[in-house]
Amino acid sequence: MIKPSRSALLVIDVQREFLTDCTRDRVPKIQQLVESGKYDYCILTYYKNTPQSSSYGRLHWYEGLDACADSLLIHPPEELLTVVEEKTTYGLPHKDLFRLVGLCSHIDIVGFDTDACVMAAAVNLFDAGYDFDVLGEYCASTNGHDYHEAGMKIINKVLARQPEPDSGHCP
Repeated sequence: MIKPSRSALLVIDVQREFLTDCTRDRVPKIQQLVESGKYDYCILTYYKNTPQSSSYGRLHWYEGLDACADSLLIHPPEELLTVVEEKTTYGLPHKDLFRLVGLCSHIDIVGFDTDACVMAAAVNLFDAGYDFDVLGEYCASTNGHDYHEAGMKIINKVLARQPEPDSGHCP
């Protein structure tokens, strides 16, 4: 477990299985962010499809069955405290959420796909009461820029920090 008042970078599913022309340019940008020295802690997730997953049974997506930590495209420096977590859903594993984010005072989220796994992770953190930001310039969607923009539009409307309303009047 890490100490309180630390910042974390949560890197969602930046892995070979999601590398497309639409996501490729984000990999070096995310790698630079990981190496920036800005974060005390890094959480890398990778999505592993299984015959029991909804992606397999409901969406008939049969790829990613052999995904593993070796699929990751981001490599944090040795001195950065890092956790690698396999997941089989869009979101973060609920039972392990606190173990993953510890006592971080702030979490930045980056990765693939903005319109699916990134958004689901943000919803998990929002529901659990964590302070976080989704860094859209470090996110992408395998289905293209329109999907990334749609995901960011929803994230910014539903999950982003809003200014406090003027208490003198009702909206």
